[in-house]
Amino acid sequence: MADFNIHNSMPLLLDMTKPTGKPEATSAQPSGEQTQFSEFLKSSLKEVNTAQKDADRAIEELIAGESKDIHTTMIKMQQADVSLKMMMQVRNKIMDAYQEVMRTQV
Repeated sequence: MADFNIHNSMPLLLDMTKPTGKPEATSAQPSGEQTQFSEFLKSSLKEVNTAQKDADRAIEELIAGESKDIHTTMIKMQQADVSLKMMMQVRNKIMDAYQEVMRTQV
């Protein structure tokens, strides 16, 4: 498995939530819902980042001898891993949908 750190990809993922330009046609959804989706993505990214930082902190405490609870450390590591994998799958689905929309002919 490749060594992946959420801290390095956070700016890239946050840039994905920004609009790329003005739409040519009016959208069927009100702009309030678009903002909510954007806010949902930002909050989800923050949660994944927090889980990653919590896992890192738990590992550092275990290594430093401040904590002897390896069980909790392993749980935090797995939670961070699962949340990161889930976020990456969501990103992949969003990119697939975007590419499909871009392939449609108008």
